[in-house]
Order: sequence, then C-alpha cells, then structure tokens
Amino acid sequence: MTFCDVDYERGSRAHGRGVAAAPPEGWLIGRSGLVHADFDGERLRITGDELITGPHPASALINALHGKQLVVGHGILTADLRAAAMVTPIPSQLLDRTIDTLVFAHRVRGGPFPNGCNLDDLAKENLGETRRKLRFPTSAPGLRPGATGMSPDRHDADPREDAALVARIWEAMVTTRTLAWGPGKPSWTHHDGDTRPGAPAGSANLGIEHIAELTGDQPQVEATEWADRIRAEGLIMRPTVPSRDALVLANLAAAYIPAPEPVRLIADKLQDAGEIPADRVLKAEDLYMACQYLGVQQNTDVRHRSLTGKKLTKPLREPVAWALWQHTHPEWTTAYRLARRESESSATGFIRFEELKNDRARIRGRLGALVG
Repeated sequence: MTFCDVDYERGSRAHGRGVAAAPPEGWLIGRSGLVHADFDGERLRITGDELITGPHPASALINALHGKQLVVGHGILTADLRAAAMVTPIPSQLLDRTIDTLVFAHRVRGGPFPNGCNLDDLAKENLGETRRKLRFPTSAPGLRPGATGMSPDRHDADPREDAALVARIWEAMVTTRTLAWGPGKPSWTHHDGDTRPGAPAGSANLGIEHIAELTGDQPQVEATEWADRIRAEGLIMRPTVPSRDALVLANLAAAYIPAPEPVRLIADKLQDAGEIPADRVLKAEDLYMACQYLGVQQNTDVRHRSLTGKKLTKPLREPVAWALWQHTHPEWTTAYRLARRESESSATGFIRFEELKNDRARIRGRLGALVG
C-alpha cells in the first residue's frame, strides 16, 4: 500500500476577509511524496519512499500510483486528485483503490464542516504528535486591519514527512479502532478577536465497516462517486458548501476538453521569438498546466474557448503568455518566490526582490508586445 502527500506549485487559499479561495481545480501540483508500506493486520511496516517531481508532476504522480493495491492520502479525493484532473486524466481504477482519511474523518465526526479533522488535529489527537509543517494560513496578517506582513512561511517541508504522518494516523485508527478529532477553530472578527469558541474535540469507536473501508476491503463511497459528485455538485464531502467555480472548472478538466489549441498558438509564437527555449517540447499537459497559472475566471474562459473553438481575446493573451513563460522558466519563478520571502527579513533580499520585480515588468512588456 502507498501513502501520499502533495505539495502545490500554485494554490489559492483564502487570504484576508472577504477574499474567496480558489477551489482545488484552480491549483497546480508541484511535487508529491509517497511512502510505501506493508500491513500484516497488526503492524505497519515501511518499505520505501519516493519524491515525485519533474516537468509533469501530476501525470508522474498518477503513473506512480497506478497499480498500487491501496492508496491513502489526507485530502487526496477532496484536493489532490481534483487538481491533478485539470491537467491529466484520472483512471477509474485508481479511484477504486483510493482512501481519503479526511473525508473518512469528516463522515465519522458528522456535521457540515470537517472541523478538527485536518492533519494537524488528527496527528495531535491520535498520535500525540505535533505536525512539523505549518498548516496553511486561513488569512494573511497583512490584509487584516492594523496588521502587516505576508502569510506565515510554511518552509520547504518534504511531502514524504506528511505522507509518513498519514501512514501513522491510518495505522492508529486501524489498530486501536478509534478515531479522535480536534476542536473546531474559534470564530473570528476584526473588531472583537476570537469571540465564539469552536466545537469541542471528540472521538468515536470504529466498527467493522469502518475498518473494512480503511483497509480497502470495502470501497469508499466518496471515491466510488468521485467523478459524478465533482461534475454534478462541485464537491466531494457531504454536507459541505458547493462551489460554483469548482463545478464549472471540473467540467472543463483535461478529460473533457481537447488540448487548448489557443494556448498552443501563443506558445509557438513565444518559442519562435526565443521566449521559450527552442528545445522545449510542450505536451498537452504543459498547455493545461499553463492554464493553472491563471486566475479562476481566466482559467475558465481559456478552457471554455478551447472547447468551443473560439480565439483568445486580447485581455487573455498576455496573461496566457506570462503563464507559459513562468511554466517554462521554473528557475526564475523559484528565485522570485525566494526573493519575495527574503525581502521581509533582509536588505539584500529586498534589493534582489525589487530587481526581480523590474525584471518581471520587462518580461511581461515583451510578451505583451508579442501577443497583443
């Protein structure tokens, strides 16, 4: 069996009050960590691990998981495979062998939201451990009234660490036949601070059917109905709040639309002008990945135009060109992100970040002139 955790090159969490987060269909996978293990009914034995990277990390992940007896991840159905589906098809055989510990915990806990079921909470309540990787921020301090700064730095945590953490949580649930979840987060207002306590922590005994689900002897209903739920409702867990953006984008995933030819045309123009390396062969997955660098509405618009055969409008051409440039220059993108992080703490980092911002403006100016 294999335990999985995914890191994102581009995600879109909620940053600030009133700022909606993009659904997983708007994210872009960066790398994945896999931990392989055997389970004899009493004890889990780790047999190896893998770090999945490269120019096409989503399809590399799907290929690595292909043929595994059981795949377990925390949020693998609610986020990871939804993001992967935007750039590469997801085989139904993989879904049949996939277990999501997040949707499992949410269903056992009950309620409209999976409060207390995130990886941090499950590690603390079931293992007595503190997760090393910081949980994603729910808002950016710089966007709160009277506060400054960017979201907390999550550091460069190896995704194999979280995959191993999921493995230990899974083992604890199966061997103790108990699931414990954490308290809900207090509600917050910018006027009064934390004013309303969250739901209390709790636990539940797991029955025979629960264990059969966790061990793959009984299919997980959310996995069986995954494609239908996403395309019809834009969600996996019930009851949760549907997302219109998720619903629209899910129906424009890689399996349902042709490779975006309008993006290919812009890529060819950039390559002819030397803005994309001449030896870089862009596959269909690269074109889908470029769409994931766009905002939700632009991503939707480009994919819909690809489906209907319409040309890209001028307001779309420059963002698509910039997305393609970023995708084909990962070293520059990484340097920009690092400089932005260091600009908060050092004068050298600030100067470097300003230089790269000017560089970005020049690059976007060139691209705009090419495709305008």
